[in-house]
Amino acid sequence: MTRGLTDRQSQVLEFIQQFLGEQGYPPTVREVAARFGFRSPRAAHDHMKALEKKGFLRSEPGLPRALNIIGPPRGIPVLGSIAAGAPILAVEEAEEHLDLEADFFGSGRFFALKVRGESMIDDHIQDGDLVIIRSQDQARPGEVVAVLIDDEVTLKHFHPVKDGVELRAANPAVPTLKVGADRPLRILGVMAGLVRRS
Repeated sequence: MTRGLTDRQSQVLEFIQQFLGEQGYPPTVREVAARFGFRSPRAAHDHMKALEKKGFLRSEPGLPRALNIIGPPRGIPVLGSIAAGAPILAVEEAEEHLDLEADFFGSGRFFALKVRGESMIDDHIQDGDLVIIRSQDQARPGEVVAVLIDDEVTLKHFHPVKDGVELRAANPAVPTLKVGADRPLRILGVMAGLVRRS
């Protein structure tokens, strides 16, 4: 399976690549639907649109066979939302890719998450910002981390304490989140940068 794609999306992409190689032109939506036994062309269209959105295909509107395979997207993947407040679920599938070279933020593997909430406002991290996270499973005290707790992700300052971890907000109105040693907590990464769209 190609990274960032569902099994079916990978199969559709592979078929389009194979068809293009054999015929010299890409398949139509109906040909994709027929190949996979979809009851309507709509299902094929949805898969092809998903591939386009994720940066694997490019189409020319109004032309039936104007599809270009442009390969896996480059840049930093945006994997979903992260709560700067109460934890919310982060979707581990790229919604888009930021047109930024990862090495701009140093060495390592990076991903971006969209901030929801205002608990990190005193660190100038606002609702709607994109935080760039360096993927790693350890952090130093005080660093801003993306952490997974009970299948939910949140952004906070990381402070190990005697009986667990304190996840502290950068907003005096938001209480500290205390996570005991008996509760599963996984560090997804440490904040390396921020992108704010105007």
